[in-house]
This record gives sequence, C-alpha cells and structure tokens, in this order.
Amino acid sequence: MDSTQPAIVPRKDRHESLDVLRGVAILGIFAVNILAFGFPWYALSNPALFSDAFNNGGAFWWSLSTTLFQFKFITLFSVMFGAGLVLFIGEDKPTPRTPLHRRRMFWLFIFGMLHNYLLWYGDILVAYAIAGFLVAGARRWGAALLIVVGILLITLNFGVFALQDFGFGSMPPEMLNEIKQEMWAPPPEKVEEELAVYRSGFFERLPNTAMNAMMAQVMQGLFMMPRTIGLMMIGMALFKIGFLTLRWRSIHYLVLGVVFTAIGAAGSYWSAEHFIAVNFAMIKVFPGQSALYWSSLVQAYGYACLVMFFCTSDGLRLLRAPFAAAGRMALSNYLASTIIAVGVYYGPPGLGKIGSVSFDGLALTVGGVWLFILVWSPIWLALFRYGPFEWLWRSLTYGKAQPLLK
Repeated sequence: MDSTQPAIVPRKDRHESLDVLRGVAILGIFAVNILAFGFPWYALSNPALFSDAFNNGGAFWWSLSTTLFQFKFITLFSVMFGAGLVLFIGEDKPTPRTPLHRRRMFWLFIFGMLHNYLLWYGDILVAYAIAGFLVAGARRWGAALLIVVGILLITLNFGVFALQDFGFGSMPPEMLNEIKQEMWAPPPEKVEEELAVYRSGFFERLPNTAMNAMMAQVMQGLFMMPRTIGLMMIGMALFKIGFLTLRWRSIHYLVLGVVFTAIGAAGSYWSAEHFIAVNFAMIKVFPGQSALYWSSLVQAYGYACLVMFFCTSDGLRLLRAPFAAAGRMALSNYLASTIIAVGVYYGPPGLGKIGSVSFDGLALTVGGVWLFILVWSPIWLALFRYGPFEWLWRSLTYGKAQPLLK
C-alpha cells in the first residue's frame, strides 16, 4: 500500500441481526440446492422426471421445499448482500473504501469461477460479484428511490419469464419438442448418460461440469440478474431505514412477519400444487412459476420480519449465537456445503450417490449439513477472527495476510 495514503482498517462494528439473517439464509439456500446435487440438473425444473423417487414420498418433500424454501432464502441473501455493501463502503461518494470494494468483488468473482467450473454448476458467487460491482453506486440513493427502482427491476425480470412463456406458446410443435427433450424432459438414455458422468472421477466429469456451469451462468444473467440487483437495492433501503438493524418496534416485526409469511406461504403452496397438477408440463407451469415468483418475495419479507423479532429478545441471545456465527462465516459455509454434497453425491473422490437417494434421503443430508454448520461455526469463531474463506478473501482484498487467531 502507498505510504502516502491513509491506512484503511477493517470496521469492527457488527450488527448481530445482519449476521443472524445471513446465517438463516445460507441454511435455507442449501435446502433448495440439494436437489441439484442429488439428481441431474433437469430435476430443478422437472423433479417428476425421476418418478421412482418422486412418487415414493418425494412429492411431499418437494412440495415442502417449494413452499418453505424455494426462492425465499436466495431472496434474503440478495437483500443482505445489498445491505452489506452499504455497511462496507459507506454512503458517501468520495470514500477510500471504493477501491477495496472493487478488489473484494474481483476476488469473489474468482472464487465463484473456481467453484462453478471445478465443483458445481449452481454457483451464485459470480452473479453476486457482478451485481455487487454494478449496484455499488446506488448506495448513495435515498431509501424510497432504491425501493422503487428495485421493484421495477424485479418486475422487469418477471417480464422476461413472461416473454419466455409466450415464446414457447408461439413455437412450432417440432421446435418446442426439441427444446423439451434438451432442457425439460430428456429421454431416459440421456439422463443415464448424465448420471454416469457425475458418478465418474473428478477429471472425467470436469468437461461436463464446465459446460453446465457456462450454461447456468448464461441463464442466471438472462433470467435472474435484474431481480438480484433489484433485491440488493431493496436491501440497501432496508438497512438505511433501520429495518435490518432493529430500529423498528418488536411488535411490528412480529405482526408483519406472521401476516406476510402466511400470505407468501399460501401462494407458494398453490404454486407447488399447480406444478404437480399439470405434471410439470413445460407449457403449463407458467401460472405456478408466476405465483412462486411473487409469493417468494412476500414470504421472504415475512421471514426477515420474524428473524428481526427473534433478534430483539435479549433472552434468546444464546439461541441466536449459532446462526450469527453461521452468518459471519457465510462464504465458508456456502462453499463447505458444496464440498460436502459433492463428496456424497458425485463420484471419486466422492461416494457417487447421485440419482440413487430418495427425496427424504436428501432431506436427511440437509439436516446433517445444517447441524454441521451450526456446530462448527461458533467453535471455529471461538478460536479465529474469521472463517477460513473469509480470511482468505479479506487478505486478498487488503493485499496482505490478515490476523487470523484471536
């Protein structure tokens, strides 16, 4: 660092509520991602394709996951990422932390690319790094403007979904069938080929992982980036108005949490039932997708209110501690959950269980990983200042090794 420039030291102030909500979000994200580890990626849009697992109790677990988790916790994590940008950079335009933010996003991008192309195609870090770089300037806007622009971007994103559905309805049958076999309901031999690839060794499946990663990144950019940026803006606004830092009355958090969670869950449940009723037919799922898209936003806000209410009680501090620790180590826990799931479901050096575990077996994996995260996070932070990947990220950002031991 240039000795003529003022030293920039990491900020020491933390908001427990932010850590707890981030920890809850990272747990919920894995509950959705597990389906993409336990089965080929087709299962994300059409789990009924794997009928043996889906029909033998799997429909219940899929419906539960869709109603309670799908889109809700990635929404919360996007909101938290936006709030974190304001906390890290500040709201002033001339700030010495802007170059740090850019380096921070650069290294997050690198972590995401390695995660995406070497381990698992479902990475979100690359999209977050790009969105975080693009949206940083908006931190100076007022809360009202951030909310309005955020909602507009989320609505624009929904319009992309609607255009896709309209395009499917306008296609000639032969073209529609080709897309269906490629992306929605491939023939059994193609599914078996995909399973065989992921049951093979690390280097044998690497080209397939890279191809799926590239496709997933394109899909994220086309169909999720406006929503992600919009949610980050809303997170900035919620931080500015004190929602995320417990400046609202606890009764308001409780009432809003119960009402919004109930409304959102009702819409999400209807969405799950619609998917099952139409047997996941590609040209019939749009009403369910629409309900899930909007209800997940309402439900995520309800969840956030309930977590804030949870954080207002001093008597629950010990109960919150594991979640706060999980949130302080969100990057490490996100990557650790991938490493564990790859070790169980992909081939050597993993166990190669992909496609052979029931949906309730996937739920057991989720429970095991949750327990691991909630136990190891506070133990690690009792000895060290940061999680292992947080320490590496911070050291690369600041250009020198940061102190790790307490």
